[in-house]
Amino acid sequence: MRTSAIRAELIKLRRAPIWVAFVALPLIAAAIGTFNYESNIEILQLGWLDLWTQHTLFLSMFFLPALVGASCSWLMRLEHSGGNWNLLVASPVGVMRLILAKLLVGWLMLGVGLVAVGALFVGFGKLAGMSGMPDAQYAVWLLFAWVGGIACVAWQLFFSLVIRSFAAPVGIAVAGGLAGFFMYARGIWFACPYSLMTRALNSNGIEALTSGDAVVLVVVAVLYTAVAVGSSVFLLSKSDVRGA
Repeated sequence: MRTSAIRAELIKLRRAPIWVAFVALPLIAAAIGTFNYESNIEILQLGWLDLWTQHTLFLSMFFLPALVGASCSWLMRLEHSGGNWNLLVASPVGVMRLILAKLLVGWLMLGVGLVAVGALFVGFGKLAGMSGMPDAQYAVWLLFAWVGGIACVAWQLFFSLVIRSFAAPVGIAVAGGLAGFFMYARGIWFACPYSLMTRALNSNGIEALTSGDAVVLVVVAVLYTAVAVGSSVFLLSKSDVRGA
């Protein structure tokens, strides 16, 4: 029973068209970033780090939030059809477990997207003529982006629960990504759940995540996630889901 909700979510993802976005969006971000890098090669002299900032600048502002938004909209999309929410809420699984299952699966999907980002970074770097391989710090940054990204997933699931539209929550995610990048640039990245991935990725290349920052990132990610999950559970428990 504990894993049945997770298995059900994973089954829904088999051969789902949403996986096209997990190829297309990281690929577009990598192509744009590599083009920018090649176009400014005379002033970008830091090798892999400069390529990384070019890859993750637009990725963290637009493409990664959009990917999270689309995946969460997909996870909620089927439940908005017909009377699925009524059936789920009436099932013995429980509302909390339903939301946590979607959160876990959405978080795993984000992990797949970040693995694609890392693979494309290495692949495009070699195509651009980079020597050697990037060091392990980039894998650490991706790992912490995944950790911080759970807050973004939790809030996007909440918005996709409230809003039946597929596209509108994706628009919210992109707006959140822009707002998150602005707050990151202002040095208050911890004040917005959409800033956490940007901070972890070190998208401006100015300051890598410190150990103190990592602790703050984990703590605020847990807090943002708890609030979002609690809000989703409360809404689903108290609302007439037929009209949700």
